[in-house]
Amino acid sequence: MAAAVVKTATRPPFLLLLLLLLGPARSGAPSSSSSSSPPSSSSAARVGCWFVEEAGGGGSVMPSKLNQRRALLLLPPPGRRLDEAPLESELPAEVEPGMAFQVLDPSRTLWGGSDPSAAPLWLAEPDALSCEINAYSPQEAHVSWAAGLGGKEGCPRALERGKWFIVSLQNPEAGYGVSSILHEEEPLPWKQEAATSIVTTTTAVLSVFTRTPQLQSRLGQDVVLDCGFSAPAAPFSVEWRHQHRGAGRVILAYDGAAKRISVAEKGTELFLDPDSNNVSLCLRGLGVRHEGTYICTVYLPHLHAQQALELKAVEPPRVTLRPTALSVPPSGPAELACEISGYYPLGVSVSWRQRSPGSPQEAILDTWESGHRQSPDGTFSLTSYARLRAVQPHDHGASLSCSVAHAGLGDRELQKAVKLHVAGTSGPSWEDAVGLFVVAFALYGMLQLFFRRAAGDTAKTQKLE
Repeated sequence: MAAAVVKTATRPPFLLLLLLLLGPARSGAPSSSSSSSPPSSSSAARVGCWFVEEAGGGGSVMPSKLNQRRALLLLPPPGRRLDEAPLESELPAEVEPGMAFQVLDPSRTLWGGSDPSAAPLWLAEPDALSCEINAYSPQEAHVSWAAGLGGKEGCPRALERGKWFIVSLQNPEAGYGVSSILHEEEPLPWKQEAATSIVTTTTAVLSVFTRTPQLQSRLGQDVVLDCGFSAPAAPFSVEWRHQHRGAGRVILAYDGAAKRISVAEKGTELFLDPDSNNVSLCLRGLGVRHEGTYICTVYLPHLHAQQALELKAVEPPRVTLRPTALSVPPSGPAELACEISGYYPLGVSVSWRQRSPGSPQEAILDTWESGHRQSPDGTFSLTSYARLRAVQPHDHGASLSCSVAHAGLGDRELQKAVKLHVAGTSGPSWEDAVGLFVVAFALYGMLQLFFRRAAGDTAKTQKLE
């Protein structure tokens, strides 16, 4: 096991609180709340969301019912804050007051790129986009590798000012997912005395993102699960959890307060890049056991957000057709076996076809299969059989093929074929004729030599007499 650990800058908790209230320090962009004049009007990226909350105001660990209200996410270009008044006039009727959220994203993490003129990455496939917003409460972490980030003072009162939310934008088709913790901004100076705004303006404080929400890899290869974050410069901890078939466990954890790896399973490696806040996970030698859901969680003092990634293992099958040469007497049966091995996942389909000379291709109907067999490495195998009950002379030269379809092969099929030889239906081939001629010539020479010797022996006997 190799784990990459780098030194990270640390700041005292009270300085982190100041950064949280002023905005992300690493973005280099000015705080939007410090604007003293109305910003110029500009269009914002819009996406329909659901605001999800527990019915009845909470009080139970597992809520029996959740309320969903339509919400709207408004994402202005990075570094910009739009005036709420023009935004309010354009809101759909089904969006209630307070359910429209303008999110200021100086770090450009929600935008998904550094070009403010480009559309957000997650809008590439709008039909596959999902958006959910929830209320959020800052609190201390309860895992040992993050407990030391906030010191011993507990959750400061400064974090209790204003409302907190968390938004999750997921678009597997576009290859991007992000979760951001949002803090409500103060009203603009000229709106201090105005009534409550219909649009809630927030700033993204901590954003955790992935560019590989869905991964597929062949067995034995190294796989990198992408995860990164943007946040104020402060101590942070990282946790990677693996979940599969109802069971879950932490496979790697980094303690930012102690600056050490706390948990690391064999074959895992954590990348810590202080310049880009890369906290990706590398899995060495992918096996079937690695398949499942991976959750990347980033902890700051009293804040944490996460991203879930789906990893699927796949291995294409190997196909062998037996016999490799098929010779059958007229009216005799022909039987073939197609051995399919080393594939994952389980699903595989087999089809048999016959193409006789001068005839269209047709399916072989008399087929059957063995049960799936699983190898110690988790891959599967099976054998498919086909039978031709009564081979006719006109079947001579037919091509008999076994075609296999599997997820590891994509849209193509893997095919193996053999030529059918019906005994007695054709003369010798050119190679056979040459061979017969050589044999006949050798036999003729041997006979000539035998008769000459026999004639010589007879002549000698007559002279002696």
